Amino acid sequence: MRCRWTLAAVAACLFLFAPPSRAAGYPERSITIVVPWPPGGLTDNLGRMVAQKLGKRLGVSVIVDNRPGASALIGSEYVMRAAPDGYTLLVTSSDGTVKMLQVPDADPVTQFTSVGMLASVPVALAAGPKFKGATLRDYIDAARKNPGTISYASLGEGGATNYGMETLSKEAGMRLMHIPYKGTAPALTDVLSGQVDSTLLSLQSLRAYIQNGRLRGLAVTGQTRHADVPDLPTFAEQGYPRFDMSLWYGIAGPKGMPPDVVKTLNEAIRAALAEPDFKKMLSDAAAETLSGTPQDMDAFIKTQAVKWKEMMK
Repeated sequence: MRCRWTLAAVAACLFLFAPPSRAAGYPERSITIVVPWPPGGLTDNLGRMVAQKLGKRLGVSVIVDNRPGASALIGSEYVMRAAPDGYTLLVTSSDGTVKMLQVPDADPVTQFTSVGMLASVPVALAAGPKFKGATLRDYIDAARKNPGTISYASLGEGGATNYGMETLSKEAGMRLMHIPYKGTAPALTDVLSGQVDSTLLSLQSLRAYIQNGRLRGLAVTGQTRHADVPDLPTFAEQGYPRFDMSLWYGIAGPKGMPPDVVKTLNEAIRAALAEPDFKKMLSDAAAETLSGTPQDMDAFIKTQAVKWKEMMK
């Protein structure tokens, strides 16, 4: 009997001092990650990489479900209304946050559960063959001289790139023609073909075309030039230091997810971000890794919401 009690005590001690484990019973079935954009863009690529890594670490199938439309609002609202059990997640982003700030009774801060940040990427303004100027000054001068005739493609009415360009327009005293698209690929197609003058997109989306000369880079956000396009001046050095936006991405779920489930997912995501292939993917996308706790993500989104509300005034 004494021996059995001793073994029980040892087992109890081992349990108490064991490394933290995943939430009890989670996951028991497949997980769905909703990407609120069409396949092929950075949001989709991030969603698929996270799905692959979570599936491997958690031992279940993780499915990517593309639900594009309304500048990420359709997919975001779908997840917002899902059961908060950890089986429906969202690749959230600056676009989704901006769009939800415009919807009555929708709040990107309080109506979702932050799970973990992924990355951020600077944006760049680029012109296609339709626009004959070569610099940001040329672009602004042309827009001032001919109000409403210089066109730009965005990723949707009321999205981050739309409000970004409208903010720049106010600062520069110009008026542009806005042409919204449902995704990066169709927007780029029309700029490259000369149907639209310009676009403000992630540097990742524009970099190759700027490097091969099919697009002319006019400016990039950030306090310093980006190493991938060292000849591309920043907005700040061209007289617009206040225009400093980036596109960011993270994983969220419906409001009210169990803390232990959130912890399990957050730890798996942070471990995935540290893996060499994930790091390479982000580097190749001109992106900066954003990692941290769910509380870090909450604070970040609150700050971003305040910033975007100011931009939308």
